[in-house]
Amino acid sequence: MIRFCYFLWTGLSVVWCAFGLFAFWPQYGPGQEFPLFQDIVTVMLFLPTVSMLCYSLLLQAVSRLVAAYWNPPPGVLPLVCYVLVSCLLLFYLNHKSISARPPLILLLSVPGLLHYWISTMLRILASVPKTHSDPRDEDHKFL
Repeated sequence: MIRFCYFLWTGLSVVWCAFGLFAFWPQYGPGQEFPLFQDIVTVMLFLPTVSMLCYSLLLQAVSRLVAAYWNPPPGVLPLVCYVLVSCLLLFYLNHKSISARPPLILLLSVPGLLHYWISTMLRILASVPKTHSDPRDEDHKFL
């Protein structure tokens, strides 16, 4: 059941990211009648989608591919991927103030890291073998 939840969670996340990138891509121009609404949609839907894609789904895919060839200590691969994606976003963000970029990247990474944490917990729970306990066992008599 947990394995099904993990695959469902990952599948729905991939579908949501694909849909969110194409449907909510910010389009500013002279014909835009409601730029404030576009900003709200960008902040509430598009940026968390990009965060989930960059900081969670990309990291999960890279860790699956790298695990076949290299077994790093726990926590090294997520840290390296976080730094690389943050550096990429540091240069990709089109913001006038360079001092505002690191806080923006930290705020942008929160939904992605939360998604990665939930995905990792589901993957760990799905890999734990299920144990069956007999209710007639002596250890469970008083439960």
